[in-house]
Amino acid sequence: MEPEKKYTVIELAELVGVPRTTINDWLSRYAAYIDFVMQGKRRVYPESSAAVLKEISALRNSGMTSADIEAELAKRHPLRAEPELQEPPQTTSVPSSSEEKNTAGATAGADTPPPGTENEFQLIARRQSEELGKLIGDTFRDMAQRMEELERLNRAQHRRGILWMGGAALLLILPLLGTLLAYRTYRQTLLFSRENTELKQKAETTNHQLQELQRQSVELIAGSEQFRANIALLEKQLKAQKETFEKNIGTIKHNFEKASAAHQATLAAEKEKHAAALKMKEAELALEKEKFASERLKFLRDIERMSSDNENIVNDLKRQLGEKAREGKRGEKHENIPEKKAEMPPPAADTPAGI
Repeated sequence: MEPEKKYTVIELAELVGVPRTTINDWLSRYAAYIDFVMQGKRRVYPESSAAVLKEISALRNSGMTSADIEAELAKRHPLRAEPELQEPPQTTSVPSSSEEKNTAGATAGADTPPPGTENEFQLIARRQSEELGKLIGDTFRDMAQRMEELERLNRAQHRRGILWMGGAALLLILPLLGTLLAYRTYRQTLLFSRENTELKQKAETTNHQLQELQRQSVELIAGSEQFRANIALLEKQLKAQKETFEKNIGTIKHNFEKASAAHQATLAAEKEKHAAALKMKEAELALEKEKFASERLKFLRDIERMSSDNENIVNDLKRQLGEKAREGKRGEKHENIPEKKAEMPPPAADTPAGI
């Protein structure tokens, strides 16, 4: 298991992203929530302290004051336990004769503090500074609570004043409301009387309209008999027109069926005619195909014959060229032989004939 990493003040400033002076201020102000250990004469801080400092930075960036930050840390983190001072062990052994001889030297150096007192003084000073910081924090918290209480009382008093002002305004408004209600009642009475007069006029107009409607209904009843007679005549005419229309429809249907049958017969004849013409065309096409095939075969045979003739001609030409070439070589040889004989010297007179 790896040991927990420890940070110095400079490393904490780089980790949190704030200046070193700000880190020192936070370490002294919020010391009750930040752990540390001593390495020699230097303080180092664990991961938990770095997390608390990051949290303080986030709260500061959100706009909270120091008192609010301390109150928030008190909610989230327990107070750090104060380290106990370890007193140096006291020896109760009886001094020896050599020690009695050196009492003068010991009394001479009694004014110099022992080696561990410097750390004790630092711890005492740190504890006092932490207590002082805690006291200041408590004072600030009390002040914040008192300010909140004063603000709450001020809001309550403000609400009370608003209620009193509302009551006084209500007392002043009530007479005005009564006057307004009386005026509205008077106006409604006038409106009701005017509407009553208008309703009477409308009733008279309605009576005249009813009388006119009664007269028109009598006229309608008198004219309904004529209307019925006209309807009977119209039904009779419609019936006659329907019979004529059905008769014409039957005639048109019969003519259409007759024309359709004739048209079907004509189509069948045309179809047979076209089928016969198509067969003739197919026979002609077959003859043309056979003719084309025979001509093509003849053409291919002519091409083969011509190619064989060309080959024979080429072979004859090659043979003639070969013969001419051989004849030319023979002529050159015959021409060269006399020249050589002429160049040879004549034989000597004393040479034997056999030689």
